[in-house]
Amino acid sequence: MTTVGYVWVDPLEHSSEFQRDLLRKHGVERVFEDISPNSSTPTRPQLTEALDSIAAGDTLVVWRLDRLGSTLSNVLSLLELLGRRGVGVASIVEELDTSGDDGKALLTIVHAFTQLERNLVRERTMVGVYAARARGRVGGRPRALSQTNVERVLLLREQGATVREIAQELGTSRATIYRVLEEENSEKSADDGQRTISAAASPSAQAFMPLIE
Repeated sequence: MTTVGYVWVDPLEHSSEFQRDLLRKHGVERVFEDISPNSSTPTRPQLTEALDSIAAGDTLVVWRLDRLGSTLSNVLSLLELLGRRGVGVASIVEELDTSGDDGKALLTIVHAFTQLERNLVRERTMVGVYAARARGRVGGRPRALSQTNVERVLLLREQGATVREIAQELGTSRATIYRVLEEENSEKSADDGQRTISAAASPSAQAFMPLIE
């Protein structure tokens, strides 16, 4: 089990020492730090590094939860993602530790709300999704993002974040985000087609064919 700290310094803050001191007092073994040069385009490349360095059973410690994202939906999606991976999140100010019983209960609530938001967004954007699938392709160039960030892209998109917001959050280009979404839609379209073929070939489906004809 490893304890990893993350520090994010916004343009109005002059130093990360305050956050680092608090993390050290809480026994953090390694600290990743991002300093945003522009409040309108916050990027967190070291957060990505931190996420890639931790595994199930580890804990990510922050001064405040808002260090993890520029919007509430970003923070919630990250909490859900880390919960799925078995990684705990501890916030000093909020006195939150998702690896404990209370924290696990909170993650259950977070998952319920993010799933609700996801379903609502999916209903509102279904026409756009079908259009994207129709234009999609299977395969293509290798993804420029790690699997962790690909999952974050999909979660944020399902929760209603714009491509521009996602690109700013991950510190990458909008073209990269569009490519990830297009490839994901293409893969889902191919999977849906395969399931349809398999269902038609099943004995139960063949039994209904005379009724359809």
